[in-house]
Amino acid sequence: TFILETSTATIDRLSRYTVNNVSYLTPDTPLKLADHFSNGSGVYQLDAYSKNTSNVNAVRDVFVASALHKEWAEIVVQNTLTTIDSWHLDGYSFFVVGLGEGEWKEESRSSYNLFDPVVRSTVQVFPGGWSAVYVFPDNPGMWNLRSQNLQSWYLGEELYVRVYDPDPNPAKERPPPQNLLLCGKYQPSAPPPSPSLSPPPPPPNVPSSKAYNPHT
Repeated sequence: TFILETSTATIDRLSRYTVNNVSYLTPDTPLKLADHFSNGSGVYQLDAYSKNTSNVNAVRDVFVASALHKEWAEIVVQNTLTTIDSWHLDGYSFFVVGLGEGEWKEESRSSYNLFDPVVRSTVQVFPGGWSAVYVFPDNPGMWNLRSQNLQSWYLGEELYVRVYDPDPNPAKERPPPQNLLLCGKYQPSAPPPSPSLSPPPPPPNVPSSKAYNPHT
């Protein structure tokens, strides 16, 4: 279960929006490049921050949480702000099963609509309330889960969900192309230096066209 609490914090003397007290920091290296070349090492640490409890101190860092491939996931967004929020998950639609006022608790599941929930890709979360969705992560990849409020999103109210499938079947997720563009930590190899050009040989001694005159 993802229990994501949105709030604000001052980090390095700047106002930030946070999810579970983590304000997202965009790394110099794209997450999928790091995932492909080094399993994220040196760029992010999977599940470094909890996806169902808030961090003790507010920090600004790369927030990547794991979800099990083809196993239902419950995502609860708790809005502690004073404005309505909208949350979106790339790559998926989800079932909106419940919403309520105050703090979400496990007993809140008794109010879920599991009979005919609405399918959406974005869900609203009212101030001081919560919204809950069910999603079936059958699409491998690295997916952005974020606030659609541009100010909140820009200032850190987002995280990434990594859905991993060990099956290398390219029908599920195509391998990167041969001409994959590299950047960040994975820079393209420098072209070999051009061969140095040796200076041209000196011109041969050409005899003077003037006839030799011993009296001059």
